[in-house]
Amino acid sequence: MKSVFITGGAGGIGEAVCEEFAKNGYYVGVGYNGSESAAEEIAKKTGGLAVKIDVTNAESVLKAVDGFAKKCGKIDVLVNCAGVALPIKTVLDVTEAEFDKVFDVNMKGVFLVTKSVVPHMLENGGAIVNVSSMWGVSGGSCEAVYSASKAAVIGFTKALAKELAEAKIRVNAVAPGFIETKMNGAFSPADRELIKEDIPLKRFGLPSDVAKSVLFLAEGADFVTGATLNVSGGEVI
Repeated sequence: MKSVFITGGAGGIGEAVCEEFAKNGYYVGVGYNGSESAAEEIAKKTGGLAVKIDVTNAESVLKAVDGFAKKCGKIDVLVNCAGVALPIKTVLDVTEAEFDKVFDVNMKGVFLVTKSVVPHMLENGGAIVNVSSMWGVSGGSCEAVYSASKAAVIGFTKALAKELAEAKIRVNAVAPGFIETKMNGAFSPADRELIKEDIPLKRFGLPSDVAKSVLFLAEGADFVTGATLNVSGGEVI
């Protein structure tokens, strides 16, 4: 049975990714940190395994990844979905602690988890899909630190794709736009309408839109590596 390990698996996009892979015959590792009950419920629903992991801590990452690999025998796909954002604010208002937190989760986490998973892919190859953001492609005003962290993920994706190609491990990224998740739930109705006007397809994305794109890059794009797929309804082209 094919296997996939998904960090941030209990989040809005992460849950949809877990469900999409489960529907397509994967044994799912639902990586979580602070959402144990949600992760257990998703694991139960998908027939997978909830895995406690702090992506910013190397010891926690190694324990989680090796434990999942031992359980299912291999890891075919890694989806780095764990991420955090700051409230919208100017760079002058961002503290050093906030900067460190964003980069620790959004970039260091991708590095640590990838480094731990790759040894489990070297024998048979595999696929890695990193979840970036449209702001990592174009930059978002008053979201400079978040944008920078997600741009770093894209740079890491491109470089790693070249590094791991001979091992038959493909590395790609998705860059979601405005997706209907709790993270975006704080916008007022008026602000939501303004945001929607900037989206050529005139609707917000759903977590399932991102999940289907992740699955495509993982198993339906055999000759694609080092790419970033914009899932933004045309807002970023």
